[in-house]
Amino acid sequence: MRPRCAPRGDAPVRWRRALAAACLALASTVSLALPTFDEVRADFRSSETLVLSREGEMLQRLRTDATVRRGQWLGLADVSPALRQALVLSEDRRFYEHSGVDWAAVSAAAWGNLWNQRTRGASTLTMQLAGLLDGPDADFLRQGPGGRSVPQKLGQAVAAQVLDRRWRKDQILEAYLNLVPFRGEIVGIDALARTLFGKAAHGLDEREAAVAAALVRAPNARPALVARRACGVLRDMRRAGHSGARGTDCDALDLFTTAALQRRAFDASEGIAPHFARQLLRQAGRTQERVSQDGASRDGTAAQRVRSTLSAPLQRMAVDTLTR
Repeated sequence: MRPRCAPRGDAPVRWRRALAAACLALASTVSLALPTFDEVRADFRSSETLVLSREGEMLQRLRTDATVRRGQWLGLADVSPALRQALVLSEDRRFYEHSGVDWAAVSAAAWGNLWNQRTRGASTLTMQLAGLLDGPDADFLRQGPGGRSVPQKLGQAVAAQVLDRRWRKDQILEAYLNLVPFRGEIVGIDALARTLFGKAAHGLDEREAAVAAALVRAPNARPALVARRACGVLRDMRRAGHSGARGTDCDALDLFTTAALQRRAFDASEGIAPHFARQLLRQAGRTQERVSQDGASRDGTAAQRVRSTLSAPLQRMAVDTLTR
C-alpha cells in the first residue's frame, strides 16, 4: 500500500485549531507579562538623586547612574503640544484610531516589501512601547542584536492590542515619551529637552519638537540625516495646520540640528551644596542606607531622594556671604 502523500481532509481544520490554540496561549502569556500604567510609572527611576534639606527643599541634584541619562517622569500635560503632534505624525499617524496595531500600515508595508518599494514602518507607538517595558516576564518582547524574530513580532502585536485595551491613549503616549531612547545615553523626553535644548519639555517649539521626533526613528544618525527627517516632520506639521510650522527652512534647520546635537546643557550636578551632597551620598553608600522614596512629585511618581540635616536658608546665607 502506497504511503499517503497528501494531507487528510481534516488536516487544515487541525492546523487552524492548533494555530488558534497557540495564539490564545501567546495572548495569555503576554497579558500576564504586561504591567499596568501605574506600575510602570512607579518603577521609573531617574539617573539623578536629589539631596534635600531638613526643611524638604532641594539642596543638590547629583547624577548617580553613569550608564544612562534619565530625568524625571513627566505627565503628558508637561510636554509641549508641538512635540506630541510631531511624534504622532512621524511615528503613528493613526494612533488615535487603531487598537494597538495599524493593519492598514501592515498591509502597505507587506505590499511594499513584495514589490521592493520603500514604505513607512508598520510599528505603532503602542507596539514600540510594548518593546520598551521592563520586567523579567517581558524579555521576549525586546529586540535583540539581529532584530526581532517572527514570534517576537507576533508577541509585540498581541501586546500592543492588550495595552490598547487596558491603558488609555494618553497613558500610552505619556509612558512612551518617558521611556523611549533618543540619542546615546539619553532616555526620555525630560533628559532630551534639558540636554539638547536647555529647557523643560513643556517649552519645546516646533523646530525642537521635529528634531526630537526625528531622533526616535534614528537615534544615532548623523546630524544631516536627523535634520532631513526633522524637515519632513515640520512639513507634515504645516500640512496638518500647526501654526508655528509655517515657512519651513530646511537649510537653517540643518545648522540648528547640528548645534543641538553637540550641546550638553543638562549638568551632572546642580544646587548650593555640591561637596556636602557628594559626602552624604558616599556615607550613605558605605552604611548601605536605602535611598528614600518618600518625596513624590505632583504627578504621583517618586524620585530618588536623600533627606539631610542641613538647613537650606542657612546654606544659602553662607554661600552668599562667601560670594561677597
